Amino acid sequence: MNLRDFDFFNALAELLSFTQVAKQFNVSQPTVSHAMKRLEDYYNCDLIQKDPSHRFVVLTQEGEILKSHISHILDEFTVVESAIEHAKQHKIYVGFPPIIRARLLSSLLEVSGTVDLISNFDLVSGGSKSLLTKLLSGQLDFSLIGSIVPLTHPNLTVNLLYQREFYIFVAKDNPLAQKTEVTFEETLDYPYILLEDGFVHTKAFQNLSDKYRKKAQVLFRFSDVHTIGQMVKANAGITLMTDFLPFQDMAGVVKLPLVVDDKVLFYVQYAYLRHAVLADELVAFVEMLDKLAKADGLM
Repeated sequence: MNLRDFDFFNALAELLSFTQVAKQFNVSQPTVSHAMKRLEDYYNCDLIQKDPSHRFVVLTQEGEILKSHISHILDEFTVVESAIEHAKQHKIYVGFPPIIRARLLSSLLEVSGTVDLISNFDLVSGGSKSLLTKLLSGQLDFSLIGSIVPLTHPNLTVNLLYQREFYIFVAKDNPLAQKTEVTFEETLDYPYILLEDGFVHTKAFQNLSDKYRKKAQVLFRFSDVHTIGQMVKANAGITLMTDFLPFQDMAGVVKLPLVVDDKVLFYVQYAYLRHAVLADELVAFVEMLDKLAKADGLM
């Protein structure tokens, strides 16, 4: 039995055809049959009901049991291979969403030794959703992740670093700028300039828009928060953002809190696979993050 046998079985359990599995992997049909025989010998039972013609495939009860676990088995193999390969190459891949990086790095760089520590990492940028997928698949060893509800996952160790409200940002010349707080409904008269899909901010906006029957207008979407800030300053539109982004202090831009009923929170946490063996540098980084969160009262 080998890992390829599991791949063949996984495909066979879905396609229910030896011929189609053979075509998918570009192998002969007997190759697939031999793989199934090895698995059956290993588990000492029939996984497939016998049909000499191989015209159709029906899993036995034991085969259904293996099918229910096969994806997890293959995922674990992938994660282990990635972790060992990273260790062999002395690589530490850390996910760092740009939205979080803007605030967190400014605080981290005030701590002695931060630059030397972070220089050991290969920083991977991207939205929190894609970084979470990479973390779970073993492509990342550790990641900062943002979400609009606290992150939980059975395969992850997660620790909350801080939480922040979402605010409406408008130009000082915008009529909304005279208010001390706004409802999301009051903002529907103005077009929004937002981050691209894949960022947590997009999900927060979608939730609020759904609450008000999707009446919000989206004028532009950008991946660069600085561009959004400049366009808001020029009164080309308004935006929904957390208050730790670089343009929050931009002259000519006003930050407005949402009323209690419309408030949405942004949670920032770090996460790693529950069974991961963290490199010493990552252990030191985790300690640094925890101390920073407590010292700054970020939580």
